[in-house]
Amino acid sequence: MVLIRTDNFDKALIALADLVRYAGMEIRGKPKIIPPALSDWAVEKIVGEEPKKKYRAHVVAQVDLPPAKAIGRLREIHPPAHIIVIPPDTPVHKELLKLWGTFEVLKGFYPPKKVQEEEIEEE
Repeated sequence: MVLIRTDNFDKALIALADLVRYAGMEIRGKPKIIPPALSDWAVEKIVGEEPKKKYRAHVVAQVDLPPAKAIGRLREIHPPAHIIVIPPDTPVHKELLKLWGTFEVLKGFYPPKKVQEEEIEEE
């Protein structure tokens, strides 16, 4: 699972598309909007310190990669957002899954076609 924190939902949509297109991640299900207080709590629990910056848009999405691989791929790309990988064995992951059905769906996200594979085939 990844937590995306950014200035607006347009940037969150771009960040999600970047995860698919450039980081090779698959988004499972629909990304959801979460309350800022829950997002700040999640950051504090995962990173170990309070968030330094306040953001307006907070989105969680389930991805198909193990945490270590997802972190490695995030380091290779530069999405327009602050993205944190939430490992499945953490209290934050359990809490987000428990509340998943109560979160609003992020409208406007459609997984882009994977560009990387097409570019590789053309070479």
